[in-house]
Amino acid sequence: MVMKKNLSKILVLFLAIAMVACKKDKTDQQAKPFSVKVTQKVALPTAVTSADEIKFDLSVSATGEAKIKDVELSLDGTSLKTEIASTEQVELQHIYKPSTIEVGRSLIFKLKVTSDAGNVVERDFVVYVQSAPANISIVLPTSAPTEIKDNEEADFNIAVKSENDIRYIKTFLAQAEITALSKSTFINPKEDSYHFTYKPLVTDIDKTLAFYIEVMDVLGNLVRQPFTITVKRSAVVDFNVYANVVLGAQRSTGPGPFFNAATGEVYLTAGAAAKSAGIDLATFYSGSTNSYNIVSPTLASVADVIYTPAAYGADAIANWPTRNRTLIKKITLSQNDFDLIGSSADIQNLYTSSSVVAGETSAGMANGNVIVFLTASNKYGVLLLKARSANANTGNVTVDVKVQK
Repeated sequence: MVMKKNLSKILVLFLAIAMVACKKDKTDQQAKPFSVKVTQKVALPTAVTSADEIKFDLSVSATGEAKIKDVELSLDGTSLKTEIASTEQVELQHIYKPSTIEVGRSLIFKLKVTSDAGNVVERDFVVYVQSAPANISIVLPTSAPTEIKDNEEADFNIAVKSENDIRYIKTFLAQAEITALSKSTFINPKEDSYHFTYKPLVTDIDKTLAFYIEVMDVLGNLVRQPFTITVKRSAVVDFNVYANVVLGAQRSTGPGPFFNAATGEVYLTAGAAAKSAGIDLATFYSGSTNSYNIVSPTLASVADVIYTPAAYGADAIANWPTRNRTLIKKITLSQNDFDLIGSSADIQNLYTSSSVVAGETSAGMANGNVIVFLTASNKYGVLLLKARSANANTGNVTVDVKVQK
């Protein structure tokens, strides 16, 4: 009898553990991130009239391990177009013609991307419908800086003129309104000397900031004027920064796949053998894992399978006179923490303090992934993958890199 009771207790305990494990598995699956990259092949207008057409030409791809099930474009809850995913990258095209009753409205188009696991990512596209093309001019002064240091401040006036009274003037940075610069009262309602000022944040250093000035008149007509300001580092540092470096996959017809960490140069496959002494990293797209990889030129498989003599002749990696060995660790680091790296010691510490075993490949890289590396010349570096053009061997990746001098 005692044995039966003990067996019952053991069985109950086993079932309880199994239930907890199942719950944990479900929780882990639900927590698995799903994010997408949306590329607009044709820029959407800020504002249109009822005589215009709004053309959508979008490419959508998943940036994580999850796969896309379908992509839907809708307006006010009404579906306009749905594409079922058949490849890693989904193409969606649609033309929408606004009606006269939509004049004065901001049309909020919603893009809904659903994963095969049922997770959803949504993105809004806003287009304003005005009665007629706006007669508004926005003129930046010739003295407006295109580049400032991180300890400086951009400060200048912008000349705004409008046929109709001005309703407001606003400034946006990376699509977000800087509310402190918004203005809605004017001495002269038809023109203004609009005062723009901006002091960089620490995380702005080594970046090109995309601003735009938005002006609306009392009839609801709207115009935007974009401009950029690059923020340079004021302090002398002991590392190099290479921002927005584009590295191609093995079949890319654009940028090359080989990176020189000492100079920030990117080399094409043609002529690579002659430049091999300066190549520290190679990029390729893996069809078996559907992902980009950043590797050491000494990785055997990259020479045997990707950059082969059959495909590249004398410039195949196996024929290079020098094959620099770069050791790589894939780590977890946020975009903000990457931006805040401020010294050569910081970069080295990221590598040496990581418990990840160093190897010759990053393995699959998604948007936001980070690797730290040690080159053959004993220079430590850190690389952040920011974006991918497409999941294909003809595509490319955009990265930011910081490397010890």
